[in-house]
Amino acid sequence: MPDDLGVGGDSGVLRPELLPPPEAPAAPHSFAAFASSARLQILEAVTTRGMTIQELTQHLRRHRATVRYHLARLLQEGLVEETRAPEPRRVGRPALLYRAARHGVIQGFPRRHYEVLAEVALRALVSEAGPERATVLLREMGVGVGRSMVESIAARAGVREWTPEAFQRHFLEGAMRDFGIASTILSRTSRSIEYRCFTCPFLEAAEKMSDLVCDSLDVGFHEGVNQAMGPVPTERIACMGHGSPFCQYRVVWRAAPARRRRSRTTGGV
Repeated sequence: MPDDLGVGGDSGVLRPELLPPPEAPAAPHSFAAFASSARLQILEAVTTRGMTIQELTQHLRRHRATVRYHLARLLQEGLVEETRAPEPRRVGRPALLYRAARHGVIQGFPRRHYEVLAEVALRALVSEAGPERATVLLREMGVGVGRSMVESIAARAGVREWTPEAFQRHFLEGAMRDFGIASTILSRTSRSIEYRCFTCPFLEAAEKMSDLVCDSLDVGFHEGVNQAMGPVPTERIACMGHGSPFCQYRVVWRAAPARRRRSRTTGGV
């Protein structure tokens, strides 16, 4: 790989700003850095300790210029950072070390097992409160979260009235997508919407404890959503925690109750 691609000379610091711009704009949670197996190998190598370019070339058995090029791209993506060796060498400046950034911008690396923490927390709740009380508490918490989320969305987006169109735009394709839940619309009318969710951020815990996650927390969450939007009950048709390949919901907007007319009576007000 030629040095004019932004890797500088052998004695200089890598300059990722001189790299040609990526095909798509760099953004948080982009997987562009993993497009090359070399970059993935470098990232894995510097996750446990800082390494010099020389150490990386020996460890990966790759050409020095290749390592420098891919290191520069990882620096550009914010996945790797440069630091000096703690002890200076006898001659010259301290060696440059490259190590994985503590807070990477790519989701899924390094792997984090939050599902273990969730399972421990749920089991602790059941142990302390008992199964029946635990389901009640989780449902109540779900109601609060759902209601708060809808109220927050409405305030931020200026939603004055929740309609199926507003629900799709601001809730499903806005807040829920940002939360990591991918959904598709099956049908939408002026009074209803039916949709499927294909990703669940709590799937591992839901599969093990569906009575707590799906039938308590999730049910409560949608109850809270319903309360904040008005008379719009949600029906859950399918559930990933209970073995379905997706979660499916139907939300129906009930007509506002007609105002009662005051009967006319002689001499009445």
